[in-house]
Amino acid sequence: MASRYLDRIPAGYGDDMANHLDHPSMYGAMDKLGASGYPRRQRKRMNLVSMALALFGPWLLFVAVFAAMSFSLHYQSPEGAYFIAGVSMLLVLTLGYFAVISLRNGTATEVGHGANWYIFIFLTALLAWCLGVAFGDVNFTRNMQPYYDMTNLNVYPAVDVTRMRGQQLMDAGRMVFMPRSQLDLRYAMSFRNTEMYCVAPVARREANGSVPRLLNYDFWAVGINCCSGDGSDFHCGQSYNDKTAHAGLRLMRDSQRPFFRLAVQQSLAAFNLKATHPIFLHWVADPILAMKEYEENGFKSLLLGMFSHFSLQLCLVA
Repeated sequence: MASRYLDRIPAGYGDDMANHLDHPSMYGAMDKLGASGYPRRQRKRMNLVSMALALFGPWLLFVAVFAAMSFSLHYQSPEGAYFIAGVSMLLVLTLGYFAVISLRNGTATEVGHGANWYIFIFLTALLAWCLGVAFGDVNFTRNMQPYYDMTNLNVYPAVDVTRMRGQQLMDAGRMVFMPRSQLDLRYAMSFRNTEMYCVAPVARREANGSVPRLLNYDFWAVGINCCSGDGSDFHCGQSYNDKTAHAGLRLMRDSQRPFFRLAVQQSLAAFNLKATHPIFLHWVADPILAMKEYEENGFKSLLLGMFSHFSLQLCLVA
């Protein structure tokens, strides 16, 4: 009975399937089939190398650009700092080029390959470069440049405001005045131009505690938004009313100097004073410690920027 049906099967039936499976192109294909005959699902494996590049690459770029724009290289050789920033931008553009090529060739399905990660690294690297340049330049302007300027200027350890004139201390960065020197708040004044620019002259009290009027006031303590409209409540800095403080750090920001000069001119006119060549300074108790604060603030800004950007990059990668 069975032989009758077997005789009806065409000769060579099934040979095509056997030959097809024996073909070299199908080598290993059966290994990928499950018990049901359907392909097994492969688990997507995270590419640790790509993730590490995505996490640390833009962060290291930010640190390098931030440091180049913040510290001594920017001060001693601005061209070198901008050269590093330019080379870093070329690196970012190279990443963008690979991202475009990957888009044109299609996106791979596995995480860590293809256009998705190229685009991610390119965009975050571009963001890191922009943040590094911007915040590095701000850190340099606010903290490190005044520190380097004061370091390169001269130090005058015994300035007598009753005898010395501003022309004699043109190269002064740090000044220590004679004992009993103090701010004469009677002649404090202010000038408003969006901000309140406050000034108060440096005088010297007598042994009996009185503060005589000087023939010339060439040394002025300054501050911003630390006095009222007429300057009578001058309270700029932590040592403005400290009788033991008698030192100053030179004002280094050229953009502020014209407004402080206008405030001095108002004080000269209001109180009939004389100032031949006014020098503007920040009144402090310890000039060395006050100068070091600029440097410390610069490095604190770097550490804060490193931590903040790493946290941002970690959140983006996650």
